[in-house]
Amino acid sequence: MIFSLVGEHMKLLIVSGEFHRIATQYLPKKTTVIHPHALELRNLSEYLNGGNPVGDAILITDQAFTQKPGLDREQLTLLLEWVQENSTSRLPVVLVTRDFMKPFELGMLTQRFDHFNIITSDTVRIPAEVYRSAIEQMSQKGTAPVAPIHNDYKTETTYINENPLKPGQPEKKRSFFDRFRSKPETSADRTATDRLSRDIANISRGISRVVAVTGHRGNGLTSTAVNLAHEASKRGLSSIIIDMDTEYRSMNMYFSRFHDVTNKDEQMSASLIRTLARPQDYLTTAFNIKDQFWLTSLGYSFNDHKLMEQFYNSEKLVGLLSVLRTKFNLVLLDMPLDLLRSFQETMIHIDVFGMCIPNNLHAILSTARNVEVVLDREKAAYLNAKSKVIVTKYNDRSRFQGALFTPDKVNDILASGISDSFQYEMKTAGVVPYSHAFDSQIETDIPMTNTGAEFEKAFGQMLLRLMEGA
Repeated sequence: MIFSLVGEHMKLLIVSGEFHRIATQYLPKKTTVIHPHALELRNLSEYLNGGNPVGDAILITDQAFTQKPGLDREQLTLLLEWVQENSTSRLPVVLVTRDFMKPFELGMLTQRFDHFNIITSDTVRIPAEVYRSAIEQMSQKGTAPVAPIHNDYKTETTYINENPLKPGQPEKKRSFFDRFRSKPETSADRTATDRLSRDIANISRGISRVVAVTGHRGNGLTSTAVNLAHEASKRGLSSIIIDMDTEYRSMNMYFSRFHDVTNKDEQMSASLIRTLARPQDYLTTAFNIKDQFWLTSLGYSFNDHKLMEQFYNSEKLVGLLSVLRTKFNLVLLDMPLDLLRSFQETMIHIDVFGMCIPNNLHAILSTARNVEVVLDREKAAYLNAKSKVIVTKYNDRSRFQGALFTPDKVNDILASGISDSFQYEMKTAGVVPYSHAFDSQIETDIPMTNTGAEFEKAFGQMLLRLMEGA
């Protein structure tokens, strides 16, 4: 296959959904995006048939898909057929993806259409240089097909060959987490019998997620973050809490040992600032709760405003997240909504937001209003698209318009048009049943997830859904 593009500047059609704005920032200088608005595969036919410009090449990212494989394959096929029939120069169509199964799922299309190529990246977040390299190669005259970048075929080979099926044995359905498995499991390792435990046990020690627990203050953010981290630790996942709430510093109440140490050790009292200043030294600047469970926060006695101004900012937090996501399976931020005003540049480095909202109208309206005040419309839309709702302090007797105020009703109201900040319907990550244990954790130092099977299951399911991403 030969890609031949004419002219110094390359005109690019990007099919990237809500990732469109970010993708445009990755472009080389001699590249022009021919459309200002986000496009997805499902609305691309309307765009093409409307006589709109196509440009010199088409770049597709994961965010263009609907996550319905049959529909996505159909829409992608229509695009490739349209290019084949309407483009004499056979415009290159390139898919850049983190899903290493895509070359297998779409293998028939790469064989059928010689102008279609798939680039996979084995990183948690695809680096900008991958996009730039792909675009630069597409723009070169007479170049061969773009070679896969950052590809990890050993992972694919291990995945395909492990646990081979016996003749006549039906293929076992793969779970989301199977793709992250770093090595085959032995039968001795599988002690869990319930489905939730098996699903979480399938999380590879190589997967990493940055999750921000956010919401209106008073909606149970800190308690939720604490219990998620405890549950992750119990399930064998390495985790660290970054307590960004420097005003209330309520982590001190949930971890009395950390509070006691900060009263005696000035350096540990400044743990958050020291960790932001030297991310690579987190083993000495952060506090080890137990095993692979860590915390970085501020003690009540820390009051150095000059250090706060120097290190408590987006630039330092982005640097910290970049280091920690290579060291931990789960990086949890306790981050109330009002802090997002000062840390907007950090948002694209967070994989998913857990939006804590109790099932009552006041909490929903307060959350919506808080987002409107803190973020502009574009940033609010990004938060909305990357969030899953955590219904905290769930009251099973609460009612709305004569019916039970179910967790799904929280999402329905948010997406009903009460605020321009919530344009997309969000999924529910989980429900925290109301209990006195929600507040007694502070007195007992025992997290809710350790007080009974109901809470263990609730936070286990929540952990699984948040680790899946948004």
